[in-house]
Amino acid sequence: MPKRTIKSQIAWCARAHWVLSILMGVLLVSFILFGWRPAWSRQRQLRTEIDAAARVLDTNQSRASNMSVLMREVARLQSQLARFNKKLPRTAELGEFIREITQVSQQCALHKLVHQPGQIRRLELYSEVPITMNFEGNFNDVFLFLRQMEQMQRLARVKNITVRTRDTKLGTVDVSMAMNIYFSEL
Repeated sequence: MPKRTIKSQIAWCARAHWVLSILMGVLLVSFILFGWRPAWSRQRQLRTEIDAAARVLDTNQSRASNMSVLMREVARLQSQLARFNKKLPRTAELGEFIREITQVSQQCALHKLVHQPGQIRRLELYSEVPITMNFEGNFNDVFLFLRQMEQMQRLARVKNITVRTRDTKLGTVDVSMAMNIYFSEL
């Protein structure tokens, strides 16, 4: 084995130093290009997604905090709707309606109930049957009759009502009323 001199060892160490320095530089550049930079980009992208998700979460939490208030309001409106929801039958069912009106008028102690159905009018989405009614009774009984008609499930609208005093001492009145009932033949 040839004897190494200190000069040759110094030269060899200097070359090794340069080779290791270049190798270290290549490794550093490779790490930056293939390791740190993609991870840093991915981390930045994830932070952006986290920020967006946090904003959505905040928005949803503020909406959710109002949910109980909205649920109570929906329940209240549904109860009101149930009270005002009227039935729109597929046929006129005029006989049944007249039977119900007659029964209610008897319960309210009304007298001389006369009803006259008119000609059916067919409109685009529904049909209507005009009905005129005349009856007499105590004012309170007439009022009760009208309230009970309003509470019927059948959709009916009073178009015109005339109330005339019959006997002021007894509180009796004559009533003439024009109304429509509605049905759908769909």
